Amino acid sequence: MFLTVTLPFASGPDFGMSRMTASEGVPLQAKNLSAPASTGDDDCLPKYPPPPTVKIKVRVPANAEPGQGIEYRICVENCSTAEAHHVTVKNMLPTNAKFVKSDPPPSKMEPELTWNLGTVGGGATREIILVLQPTNTDDVKNCVRVQFEHGQCVTTRMSGAGKGDRPPIISVVPDVPKKDVNVPVFKIDVNGPKDQFSNLPAKYTITVANLGTARAVNAEARLFFATDKLTVVNASDKADKQGKLVEWKLGDIEPGASRTIDVTLRATEKGDYCFNVAATADGQFAKQVEVCTKFVGVSAMTMEMFDHNDPVFVGDKARYPIVIRNQGGEPLTNIVVRALIPPPLKLERANAKFTAKDPEAAGQWIEFLPLPKIDVNAEARYEIQVEALKIGVTRFHVEVRADQLTSQLPVIEQELTTVVDDREAIRPKVKELSRQR
Repeated sequence: MFLTVTLPFASGPDFGMSRMTASEGVPLQAKNLSAPASTGDDDCLPKYPPPPTVKIKVRVPANAEPGQGIEYRICVENCSTAEAHHVTVKNMLPTNAKFVKSDPPPSKMEPELTWNLGTVGGGATREIILVLQPTNTDDVKNCVRVQFEHGQCVTTRMSGAGKGDRPPIISVVPDVPKKDVNVPVFKIDVNGPKDQFSNLPAKYTITVANLGTARAVNAEARLFFATDKLTVVNASDKADKQGKLVEWKLGDIEPGASRTIDVTLRATEKGDYCFNVAATADGQFAKQVEVCTKFVGVSAMTMEMFDHNDPVFVGDKARYPIVIRNQGGEPLTNIVVRALIPPPLKLERANAKFTAKDPEAAGQWIEFLPLPKIDVNAEARYEIQVEALKIGVTRFHVEVRADQLTSQLPVIEQELTTVVDDREAIRPKVKELSRQR
């Protein structure tokens, strides 16, 4: 259900020496002044341009859930054929609501939200989409106003020899563009993932830079999202987190300087979700950007590794099967498996292509060639075979990496294996080694 509120506004007072009526469309006689004598031809009478009539309509949901942003669609319409100049929309914020975003952005924020729309031609419309965030559970009453200018220019004709009496020239007051002012100019850059798994956090780094020539005083940054499918995991710099709204106090930003902040979001299910980042300085709106991320299905990778025979006798072979399973809802990509073979063991062979490094004190690293993809509910199997060189308790180490492991840390699995001698004389030592495990 939507509510629509329409507020008609007539033009301001006319300028010049005369006025008009809507029915006649011709000048009335002003006191102590006389209109030119009629020649019987209406085309000789001065024509007065019609005044503009500007209406404002506000469309908003009739009901909203607590904590949910309220979207207002503000339509400014010029219902006449005349231009309306310096059209300005003003919105004093309710006491129980915060500004979140608008399209287009406000020209200024204090003491009230203000949009300078310039000239609105006859029959033209302008739309503003405004989002406010309630701060409590009370009803939100929001009032929007429109102002504009309309006037007339009157040219008095000078009489002279041969000129005769001529009607005055009447035209509308032209729009006068406002001069630029020295203000801070913000640039907002947001670096974060364009694609992410819905069960993994997505971290975004926000940089607010002042490219203007004036200091940005009391700068603030705001992040807002309208969807219920996103949640805020954490935010840097003592940010104020209120549901779907995150605010940072950035202090003063000198010309050429910048501030960097971080926020981490998580999606509760897959989908394309967007959020807005806005920057203000001293209550004046400076910049607003929108950032979107495609969250896909849940990723889930499991790894299983074990020693095929344990204990193993000196001179015998031992095998280590490695199984990587995709139990998530999206494919795993760019899987890399590597293993550290401890010194009591010597690499014999593997079931897939690999590269091997020179042995070190800790052992010998081997790394399998990257596997492009493991589909949903599929698995990849590796196997490494070694020879036992000397008795002892060994620790076989395997690491797995994939694109979906955004923490940059591998999944690690280790397996203890006991290497023993087959002579009867050392059987007591076998029992001792087994107890050490």
